[in-house]
Amino acid sequence: MKLKLLFWLLLVGNVVLFGLPRGYFGASATERREPQRLAEQLHPELLSVLPANSEKLASQLRAQPAPGAPASAEGASAAAAAATATPAASEPAAAAQATPAGPATPATPATTAAQVAAVTPSCTEVGNFTAADARRFSAQLASLNLGDKVVQKLTQDVTSHMVYIPPQDGREGADRRIAELRRLGIGDFYVIPDSFPNPALRSGVSLGIFRTEEAAKAYVSQLISRGVRSARIIARRSGAGKQVFQLRDLTPEARSALDNIKSAFPDQEIRGCSA
Repeated sequence: MKLKLLFWLLLVGNVVLFGLPRGYFGASATERREPQRLAEQLHPELLSVLPANSEKLASQLRAQPAPGAPASAEGASAAAAAATATPAASEPAAAAQATPAGPATPATPATTAAQVAAVTPSCTEVGNFTAADARRFSAQLASLNLGDKVVQKLTQDVTSHMVYIPPQDGREGADRRIAELRRLGIGDFYVIPDSFPNPALRSGVSLGIFRTEEAAKAYVSQLISRGVRSARIIARRSGAGKQVFQLRDLTPEARSALDNIKSAFPDQEIRGCSA
């Protein structure tokens, strides 16, 4: 059975190979390629292949108009029109340049800066005077007739910081706070007496005095963690303060006179106002 199938397959293949070149199954392979197209050409004897440097080919190329020639002609016409219009357009510009300009306003940046500096408020601070030196300085300063431009202030240095609970309801309120502090396990406190110099703190509860503000803040954080949320911090200042003079909007002449007065007080300094 297999031999018969192989026989018939070989027979069909031979028939196909025999008929294809002879056109039994349509156009032959040769006719489907270039020979048939060449046979169908009209007057092939008129065709000739010219070398690239042929003089005949060069003359034909020179005779053909360039593809961009019309556009170039239009461009040349436009350029000519623009060149014609240029003199007419340049005449007003030349006339404008020939017209004498008005007097220019001179730039005076230095003068403007000086004027701005003159009207800008300034503040000069002098000293930390003792009471006796402040009286001497003030007497000499009066000769300048500065009026309300001079302000004298008392400054006190911060010596410590107190953590306290503000007073409320007098002594009875203090007793209630003491009982609450003891219930929370806090025993380091004392009630601010009525003889305290600052009346706003009397009957309050002091919880400690610290040299720096950072230490006072750290202790307040500890108190909050233990349930005390009403603690505050106040700065304590030295009793003997210093005198400071602030002078505003001084003219150059007044500033020069101030320097002369200050020279009698070599321990003092002149600076910008701190506040």
